Amino acid sequence: MSHTPCLPRLGAAWPMRALASLERVAPFAIGSLLLLLPQVFPLGVGRDYPNHLARVYIQNALEDAPALAANYRLDWFLVPDLALDLFAVPLAGWLSSYTIGALFNGLMLLLLFSAALALHRDAGGKDSAWPLLATAVLFNEALRWGFVNFLFACGLALWLVCFWLRSAQWPAIRRLVVFAPLQVALFFAHLLGFMLCGYLILTLELVRFWQDRDLPLRRRAGGFFVAMLQFAVPLALFGVVLFGQSGVGDDTTLYGGLGTKALAFLSPTSGLVPSASIPILLLVLVLLYAVLRHGLGTVDRRLLPLIAAMAGLVVVMPNMVLGIWGLDFRYPFIALLLAIVAVRLHPRMRGAAYARGLALTIAVAALAGAALQFAETHRKQDELRRAMALAEPGGALLVAGDYDADCPRCFPAWIDQLHVGSLAAIERQMFVPLLFSATSFVSAAPGRHDLDVPHGMPVSRHALVDGRNRPLPRRGPEHDPRHPYWFAWDENFDYLLWMRSGQRTLTGIDGLERLASGEVFELYRIVRRSPQGAP
Repeated sequence: MSHTPCLPRLGAAWPMRALASLERVAPFAIGSLLLLLPQVFPLGVGRDYPNHLARVYIQNALEDAPALAANYRLDWFLVPDLALDLFAVPLAGWLSSYTIGALFNGLMLLLLFSAALALHRDAGGKDSAWPLLATAVLFNEALRWGFVNFLFACGLALWLVCFWLRSAQWPAIRRLVVFAPLQVALFFAHLLGFMLCGYLILTLELVRFWQDRDLPLRRRAGGFFVAMLQFAVPLALFGVVLFGQSGVGDDTTLYGGLGTKALAFLSPTSGLVPSASIPILLLVLVLLYAVLRHGLGTVDRRLLPLIAAMAGLVVVMPNMVLGIWGLDFRYPFIALLLAIVAVRLHPRMRGAAYARGLALTIAVAALAGAALQFAETHRKQDELRRAMALAEPGGALLVAGDYDADCPRCFPAWIDQLHVGSLAAIERQMFVPLLFSATSFVSAAPGRHDLDVPHGMPVSRHALVDGRNRPLPRRGPEHDPRHPYWFAWDENFDYLLWMRSGQRTLTGIDGLERLASGEVFELYRIVRRSPQGAP
């Protein structure tokens, strides 16, 4: 008797069994890799991230480092942007700033990833592979810009929304007692993470208010009011920040042009290596469309209002509000993440099994693309970190760069290393401008007051040449991003970091002694001129 007819069935079942085995281990494997990625490449996050690292170091080393104390001091006021700062407090005496930052970034990725899995489970999803598709959107434009406090707060916000859904049957007062202090903590982690959580919970409560329309209006209004009371203290604190202090930015509000909105549309995966960013985004969108178009899954109705609310927010969100830049590209990944986790695949459909396999494949490809991007950013930033050993401790570092100052959207090739010069504060206790001093406890020491500017781009070559022989004006008590801190730079700074594109070096400017050269930078010692003007 032959068993040949059974062979095709065994062959067809094998991929399904293999996929089922992979599904069981994949969430743990991917979660572990997300946690480990920043440990392998601790400087793999660029742009604003070195500023966060430098601030953490200054806050915790200031008392024991005289050179640092000559450059910085601490000002205590309400700051709703402290996730990494608070995380570092119990660890600063044991670990380096780089290790603390790496642990924080790993936990940040893990928070977002685990929140996606939890929301999918709450939405009725039972498969383990499909929500792994959300891995792709963890490496977004906000991460590319180094907005690590914001992303950590987004992870907390999504977990709070998940807990809010799970606690729907709790007594209203019990809910308030539990969630009110959590909202205060979220506010201090990052203002925009708190705003996200408030927006999503407000959406859920408005939907509930409408669904309970058969109940007396007074009862519905009372329940809604108690639910909103959890935000009372953080909103009062925000009022103090906005009106009792200097605000959260420079009061500029700007919607942005077509180029800015195009960047926002592509932002959910733009933290991946550039060659993989758009293809992976297209694969995610096409897979989502195919699953819903062919009836392989359904969208959970509880999360549908949140998806609609986030889609609307993405459309109307300006690029800048009250000086907070990049708002329009911070939230699209949340909208796409919610759309992914809200989908429940039909387990008995063969097409659904293929969709799970594709989701797992895209997640692995996204991890590979993220690892390549992390590795490249780490390599370039670590090269400068090591070069700083050639400089003397203390002093001040001026960062200048090769870019078109008249084209704000023409990012230079070194944009991912925008604030890498801030590592000089860690490596050599130097003063470095553009350290986001208006929104942190770190500010300039009295002797550096006129050099302190909270944010901006490095000095362009034209401004460097033009400002050399101009006297440095006094800066008032308020932070002013337009203050020309680089005037008379050869008298007030000790070192110059030149960020270059390709092989375009800093030539034709005297009084500079080159110490080191890297892939995207040149480090110079500034040679003081004598009163007669001779080198």
